[in-house]
Amino acid sequence: MRLLLLILFAFPILCNAKSPDQVRSAFLYQMAKFIEFPNQQTKTSTKFCFLNIDNGPGLILTGNRNLKIRSLPIEILLIEKPQNLKELSGQCDITYIDESNEDDILGVWIKADPLDTVFVGESINFLESGGIASLVQEGSKIRLYINKQQVSQHNFKVLSRLLAVSKFHPD
Repeated sequence: MRLLLLILFAFPILCNAKSPDQVRSAFLYQMAKFIEFPNQQTKTSTKFCFLNIDNGPGLILTGNRNLKIRSLPIEILLIEKPQNLKELSGQCDITYIDESNEDDILGVWIKADPLDTVFVGESINFLESGGIASLVQEGSKIRLYINKQQVSQHNFKVLSRLLAVSKFHPD
């Protein structure tokens, strides 16, 4: 009888457990609320770009297109692997790069030119190679890391409320 009660009480908790991709998609959505993008006043939507929308955070956000940020709808764009990051900078507000594609993106990284898009990866290596933010899995948690050195070199502004809940790498 005790085992049955334990299972009944634990079942709702297990049902509410979120997958890493669900947590990452929630982070991406919330991050966009605390970043001021260039031309914010003239935007008609907040654009999230993904190399894959068949699974991962791209699939989850695609299923939630009714979400809004600052009263603007979100747009989910499927992109090809870029040859030049400046191209992406003009069409995406947040570009998510899963760990399997990080090396490809870092291979075309433009370190000298300020960008308009926030590139978000999944590893510390992404930050060490010049990435702006990374959603790193540590055990059962996903943590947001920000490369403060990179943030200050680009055309968007990360608000202090987002910085307050972030870890920084490199320190």
